[in-house]
Parts: sequence; structure tokens; C-alpha cells
Amino acid sequence: MMYQLYQAQLDMLDPWRFVARNIASLSDLATPLNPFGLGMRPIRAGLELFGHGGTTHRRPPFGIEAVPAGNRMVPVAEEVVHSTPFAELLHFRKDSDAPQPRVLIVAPLSGHFSTLLRS
Repeated sequence: MMYQLYQAQLDMLDPWRFVARNIASLSDLATPLNPFGLGMRPIRAGLELFGHGGTTHRRPPFGIEAVPAGNRMVPVAEEVVHSTPFAELLHFRKDSDAPQPRVLIVAPLSGHFSTLLRS
């Protein structure tokens, strides 16, 4: 239930964040008729902070296409083993008979995408 309330809050604030981002972008137009042009840096900063403060659930791709196995490159297929509203357990399956050790990768910081570790 907590996840649904959290998502409902994000959904309710989305239109306001859109408006804040657009008002903040008006300050780029420094003209005498534009009240957001000059001397409004603190207001613009607050609008940008609120406008870009939302959470995204779009995860960047890992980008693991192939891995070396022996003396050749083997393609890798990404499979979702278990899924919850805020996490997925992935298995990177490769078609190779060469014995290799299993590796478990865990993101070190709670709340961050594990794809930050891809480099």
C-alpha cells in the first residue's frame, strides 16, 4: 500500500512540476516585459529545483551485449527472474559451454539504479 501512495503522490505533483519547469525556462528570455528575466534568480532556482525533483522509474540499459568466454565473444540475453514494483532481479544468460564463475552484482546505495555500476 505504501508504494501505491508514493506513486499517487508523484502522479499528483507531475503537472505542477511541468508548470514549474516551463516558468523557470521563461527566465532565459531577459526582456523588460518579462518579469522573470532580471533579478529573479532565487525564484528560478526554486522552480527548477521543484520541477526537476521528481523520481523517474526509467532505468538506463546495462548495455551488456556480449562477454568474452574463452577465446571468443558470446552474446548475452537479459532475463527478468523476479519483479516487484520497485525492483527486478535480472539474469544475464550466455550461450556458452565454457565453465565460468557466477557473479552477483548488488547496487551499493539504496534507491539508486544498479546500472550506475555498469562501467
